[in-house]
Amino acid sequence: MRGLFAIVCLSAITLTAACGYNPHPKNGALPCTSHCPDGYVCGAGRLCWLNGTAPDSGGLSDGAIGADGAAGVGVDASYTPDSAGDVRPTGGDAGTAEVANTGGAGGTDGARATGTGGGGSSDAPVATGGVAGSDGPIATGGASITDGPIATGGVAGSDGPTATGGTGVTDGPTATGGLDARDAPFATGGVGAGGSGGATATGGTSGTGGTTATGGTTGTAGTTATGGTTGTAGTTATGGATGTGGAAGTGGVTATGGTGPAPAILSFTASPATISAGRSSTLTWNVTGATTSLSIDQGVGSVLNKTSQVVTPSQTTTYTLTLNGSVSKQVTVTVVSLPSITSFSASPAAVNPGGSATLTAVFSGSTGTVDHNIGTVTSGGSGKSTGALTADTTFTLTVTNLAGDSTTAQVTVLQRGFTSAGNMTTSRAYHPAVLLQSGKVLLAGGSGGAPNTADLYDPATGKFTATGNMTTQRWGHTATVLLDGSVLVAGGNNSVYLASAELYNPVVGTFTATGSMSATRTWLAAALLSSGKVLVTGGYDASVTYASAEIFDPGTGKFTATTGGMTAKRNGHTATALSNGKVLITGGNDGNLYLASAELYDPATAKFTAINNMAATRSEHTAVVLSSGKVLIAGGFTQDDASGVIASAEIYDPGTGTFTPAGNMTSKRGGHIAALLPSGEVLIAGGRGSTYSASAEIYDPLTGTFTATGSMATARYHSTATLVANDKVLVAGGDDGGSLVQSAELFK
Repeated sequence: MRGLFAIVCLSAITLTAACGYNPHPKNGALPCTSHCPDGYVCGAGRLCWLNGTAPDSGGLSDGAIGADGAAGVGVDASYTPDSAGDVRPTGGDAGTAEVANTGGAGGTDGARATGTGGGGSSDAPVATGGVAGSDGPIATGGASITDGPIATGGVAGSDGPTATGGTGVTDGPTATGGLDARDAPFATGGVGAGGSGGATATGGTSGTGGTTATGGTTGTAGTTATGGTTGTAGTTATGGATGTGGAAGTGGVTATGGTGPAPAILSFTASPATISAGRSSTLTWNVTGATTSLSIDQGVGSVLNKTSQVVTPSQTTTYTLTLNGSVSKQVTVTVVSLPSITSFSASPAAVNPGGSATLTAVFSGSTGTVDHNIGTVTSGGSGKSTGALTADTTFTLTVTNLAGDSTTAQVTVLQRGFTSAGNMTTSRAYHPAVLLQSGKVLLAGGSGGAPNTADLYDPATGKFTATGNMTTQRWGHTATVLLDGSVLVAGGNNSVYLASAELYNPVVGTFTATGSMSATRTWLAAALLSSGKVLVTGGYDASVTYASAEIFDPGTGKFTATTGGMTAKRNGHTATALSNGKVLITGGNDGNLYLASAELYDPATAKFTAINNMAATRSEHTAVVLSSGKVLIAGGFTQDDASGVIASAEIYDPGTGTFTPAGNMTSKRGGHIAALLPSGEVLIAGGRGSTYSASAEIYDPLTGTFTATGSMATARYHSTATLVANDKVLVAGGDDGGSLVQSAELFK
């Protein structure tokens, strides 16, 4: 504190070295700090002048000391010398008599604040009780003294602006107004100019009103910490009373670095939220605040410094994101099965022009839809109609699950009808045709231009090619595919009735003679037994119709007569292998009469047994095993001429051993073809009624009805029908009533 006085005293040349009181100072050299000596008056520049020598005050008129405003202190102010002998005003309210000199520029010694802190406006040497005039700023040269004592008491004037630029000029002149220089640092209500320690730290923003309290020293504790904002506790209200020791409130110090937002999880999501088994989802999050740890359960672990994580749960799983061990948020990933289609079908698989089919499906998944405006379908439901179709149409079923994954299946509904299949290498009728294990069709012999030749039809190429010739010309014979894939050809005639037989080897494409039957037979019937042997029955030669039967053994290449023959002589009859291993024999002609009788051959006993008769006599009829195992028997002749052809049909049930009427075909037919379609329906076409026919129809076992379908391009009597790949039926050759036919057609 004494150092402060020493520096101030150097600028006052009329004072003693110890700043004692000089009763006779040099004229105009002593400030009017408290009072002037006798014979002096306070005049211009607030200095003591000899009576009558004071120069013009230049604006002092407003700064005259009032009677009660001595030394700028409050009414009834007292003066108490301190230990150094200095007199300082204590207490008292601000007087009103003394008005601040409006024109005095503050000297450098008038800014002797104690505080080390702000270059604050609190250092204005406002006279006690005076209001700082608009022209009364502290001189720009006020030195910042770090140890300025805190003035006790006094009210801060509301108009005391902060001195411009608080750089201290050590020897600045005493402020005009004549206050005693030694008391200038202690002006009531004066706030020390900002000391070196009170500067606002880098980045600190002083809060509104952040002026140190009147009379308070801006202490080092009032320094705004780096990055912090001075708290409101350090703000002095305008005109606030000077509190003793009013240093900037330490409560206004903001902690170093400031306070950030509390840790929080703003969002935690899964995309997609629903996945199919085996698929992945991406977890994404957004957090705020200080993050020391961040983790996800379910085996994921720490995800600190990440914003996303790919997961592949095997089942529906809830994931918990935990921040700093206490804040958490959850999200669930739902796992569903991949969609699958068990079946998708159309019934029937082929329709007549303008007809419709029913689409049914069995699938697993959320929804199933079908194109072509069919719309939504239900798994295992009754199905949806295709509506009228005029061409082959492929329908696509799309099944989608909740995750959006999908799978498809297709089915094609064929427009029923016949298309050309090209020509055989020669015309043929009364010939057999069999489907080989390779998928090709063997057509051998027949009456025509070259009855010993054979053709192969390849569905893949849609063409016929010649294969090896038979060893003998034949027509009215049989052909049976053996279990090893070879073909047994037996009987027939070529102007003579034949007992011979031969085997076709599809691997090398050649025919080789094998053992002969015991009798010459044409219009015979043959059936493959479950043992792999072949049952050959009936037939006739020039004068005899046979009841006898023989068994061909591929192992020995020989025929052996059965123990007993059929119960009736038959030619033009059918022999149909049943699913129970027995063979159904129906109808035919015994050489005189057309037959309605039927019998069964049982390989286990090697015997024939008569069963119930059919409802009608039949010869040159057809017998087809249905998907149910029952047998559809249709058409045929009841006598030799066209007037004897019939349209009736019946069903044989192996379970009951009985025949049941099955309605009538749309046309009378004999010598026609019949083939089981993949749909379970039966194609019936051609034959001879009142004329040689090209018409065709479909039998539906579900409804028990016959429906006409598109006709063949050519009438065909005693042609052949073979189901080939792509669910088509190859119809080849025949007799059109005028000539033998070389062409072939495909029904689809």
